[in-house]
Amino acid sequence: MRTAATPGCVWSNETEEAAMYCLRNLGGSFYDGCNQHCYTDQNLMRLTHNLQLESVVYGQIFPVLIFFVVIANVLVAVVLSQKHMITPTNVVLKYMAIADLCVGLVPLPWTFFYYTLKFNEHEDDIELWWCYMYKYSMDAVPPVCHNVAMWLTVLLAGQRYISIEYPIKSRSLCSVRNVRLATVAITIASLLCGLPKSFDYYYGMFDGWAFVPPGQWINVRSCVAGFTALVRLLGQNTFFNFYFWTRVLAFIILPSLLLIILNVLLIRGIRRAQRRKERLLKEKRAREAQRQNDSNSTSLMLVVIVSIFLIVNLPQAIFMGMLCVCNTFGISNRLLEGIFPVAFLLANNMLVMATYPINFGIYCFMSSSFRLTFRALFFPKSSRDTLNGALNPSAASSRPSVRKTDSNRSPRCSEAQYTPVHKSTPSYSNNNQFEYAPVLTAPPISSSNEKLDTVYL
Repeated sequence: MRTAATPGCVWSNETEEAAMYCLRNLGGSFYDGCNQHCYTDQNLMRLTHNLQLESVVYGQIFPVLIFFVVIANVLVAVVLSQKHMITPTNVVLKYMAIADLCVGLVPLPWTFFYYTLKFNEHEDDIELWWCYMYKYSMDAVPPVCHNVAMWLTVLLAGQRYISIEYPIKSRSLCSVRNVRLATVAITIASLLCGLPKSFDYYYGMFDGWAFVPPGQWINVRSCVAGFTALVRLLGQNTFFNFYFWTRVLAFIILPSLLLIILNVLLIRGIRRAQRRKERLLKEKRAREAQRQNDSNSTSLMLVVIVSIFLIVNLPQAIFMGMLCVCNTFGISNRLLEGIFPVAFLLANNMLVMATYPINFGIYCFMSSSFRLTFRALFFPKSSRDTLNGALNPSAASSRPSVRKTDSNRSPRCSEAQYTPVHKSTPSYSNNNQFEYAPVLTAPPISSSNEKLDTVYL
């Protein structure tokens, strides 16, 4: 008879045979040597897949990266929340910033606790709440936030395409109200898609000696996970195939394809608009040509944002598609074994996070209204001279001003150019630096009911 290191836990050779029988004949996941129990419906839960690699990425790189992500996205949300900045395009950009912020913030409590504070070195003190913290911070909630961000990007590209191709219809289709309703619908759909992940496993604790594959005894304190009644009712394969295929098809592959198509259409629309602007210049219709140039600048900015989003998300879409196909049809793929899946997902996740501060730089570089509002909010003294120059009547007389006299009417998709944008055409940058938009003062409100606005094509 052998005595284990754990007090009160003893077993004989029969225990060893029972443990082997549990794993080989009963299909057990592990055998409890102290309580003489074969676990067939629960598994020892791993809180890490590659501790050394994840400690570097999540423990050291991620906290620094999330610091810049929080600053960048909070600034974007604050600037785009200003009253004079509320347009359909800016509303989508603001909600995208919030969704991206959630993608980064939700995993932070677990990664900071487990990797940065090095609680992974104290797994003997593990408690049940660790299991649930890991579950929701790393597995259940982040995909929902990413799904929202994915479809908001599609909404951004789609509403911009409508405003270019169907400027009249866009007035009703792409109002701020409709954009907000679409955002609510996207959020609800994403929550419904992610809901099954919150009901797949229940958790418990195991503390003692366990006989685990390929056939060794370990003294461990760990979370154990078992399938919920819902999974057992529907069947393991049915439940997880439904969840992952829904996520991959509806929230990864489909939006990626739509973004590729919309991006191509937007680029074609920009080229047509550029030719139209050149024709207007030849006809000496400078004011209309400048408006067209402003519209092109906004469209170009959105194309850049969507392109960056696609570049970092397409590899993950391909990887998830391969993973679903292999798991569903039992196909063996060495690419999905070993350290590669862990390293790939870690690198891709960090790359996705790194694009969020880049978006802030794009807004500052390509949108004059964003720069003006940012400086007015956070550097009011330095921006005063710039704003006075932009609001100077003599300067405004040489530029087509955007007038909004109906304060109750929501901005339209075709009016997204109310906000000044960085001019990409050098010939206009010297004489006309800004498209007028009220920054510190409220827009003029007429006593009459007239509705004056500029429609950009």
